[in-house]
Amino acid sequence: MKGSASAAVTVVNAFATGKGVAIGIDMWTSARVKVTSGGIEGKILVRGKEVKDYRLVRAVVGLLRELTGGDFGIRFEITSEIPVGKGLKSSSAAANALTEALVKALKLDLEPLQVVRLGVEAAKRAGVTLTGAFDDACASYFGGLCITDNTKNELLGRREVEGETVVLMPGESLMTESLRGLDFSVLRPYVEEAFRLALAGEWRKAAVINGLIYGTFLGHDTKPFRVAMSMGAVPGLSGKGPAVFAITDEPERLAEAWEPFGEVEIRKLR
Repeated sequence: MKGSASAAVTVVNAFATGKGVAIGIDMWTSARVKVTSGGIEGKILVRGKEVKDYRLVRAVVGLLRELTGGDFGIRFEITSEIPVGKGLKSSSAAANALTEALVKALKLDLEPLQVVRLGVEAAKRAGVTLTGAFDDACASYFGGLCITDNTKNELLGRREVEGETVVLMPGESLMTESLRGLDFSVLRPYVEEAFRLALAGEWRKAAVINGLIYGTFLGHDTKPFRVAMSMGAVPGLSGKGPAVFAITDEPERLAEAWEPFGEVEIRKLR
């Protein structure tokens, strides 16, 4: 059985408040699963390179074993075009895709939000998320702009969005687990304001405010923001970074201007 989910970019990061906003983009992870009599074996390929970290796979299987009471194993293959450690929701996409595929393989009758919540719980158990990343998981699975309360795993709102985004992926990576112990509560008053803007439909303003706040706090280079804003684009920091994205009417022009900062791709919002 197969499952799939996409990358997403951040409008409001939930680290400081537990509430977040994210938008799905057209960059995909797919999973193929076959249920076996025992054991977990398979392969993870990210942009053509094999990854040996199976924590998330083991967590998804463990959770579904608990849910069904079964003692099954799986043979799996996960292929992803979402780079790891850039803030583009690679873990949420993998959790969604694998959970969906395994739910199908086990012939379980679950609602889509149940599938997403299972993937979020698996990501927590695997230690690849700080907040549960329910906002990221919803945007990855459903697409569109998703507004969530991650403390309650509630989807507060969703709207369709169209257009393209330019995504900048600097060479360095930043793993979520490395941020444990950081006190993001000092950002709360500013991030709450960004969240209010997003609720009011001003998600572009929210993305800029959120990106500058978190980008400065985490020590990311703000030059890509300056370049994008000088060209009339709407930039944001995706997740913990270092990936930056921007909404613009001239994606090719901005992509060229961003080339000195790292790998650049133009992707559709979904």
